[in-house]
Amino acid sequence: MAKQKKPSYPWYEPVKGDTLEQGDFLDRCQIFIPRYTLADLNGEGASQLEYDAQFYNIVIINQTCDLQSKSPLPYVVACPRWPYNQLKNPNTGTKASYEEVRKGKNHRFVMLNKCNLPGLTCDVQVVDLAKVFTIPYDIMKQFAHTKGKRIRLRSPYKEKLAQAYAYYYMRVASPIDIEEFDIINPAQVSTKQGQ
Repeated sequence: MAKQKKPSYPWYEPVKGDTLEQGDFLDRCQIFIPRYTLADLNGEGASQLEYDAQFYNIVIINQTCDLQSKSPLPYVVACPRWPYNQLKNPNTGTKASYEEVRKGKNHRFVMLNKCNLPGLTCDVQVVDLAKVFTIPYDIMKQFAHTKGKRIRLRSPYKEKLAQAYAYYYMRVASPIDIEEFDIINPAQVSTKQGQ
């Protein structure tokens, strides 16, 4: 009997041009972080606005249909990503904490597989869902166009990223949780269900 070939679900595909989709990777994207200074302690009067320009590797979060509609959104939503071994965060630093991220149990972060596409390799990436940037749509299209070949996350992994983003912002904290169970005897459970 012939051995069945395992189905292949590649994580990434190479893309080129200014078409934007959910799951697009863009490297060294310049992000402007505003710094506000109130004129007085009461918050009245004019405030001063300054900014820091920082470069991030990002992944696009918006739905593809919104990015490619006849009247696209004015802003593109993106989150920063880092190679897993460069992420500087107290929540991630041990093997156990990285496992929590990999398994989807640390809801702030999403882990994306490494990419081995020729000329587009990258290590395992960690996306920080708590940091959200908005970039004007037209600027993002121009930026994508200048990048040449780049990486795009494929289905179902781009939908998994979107689901993680949605879950991070829709979580509800229960004021009173269910108490932790003692050891459950499976025989007792099945007896109770049969009654």
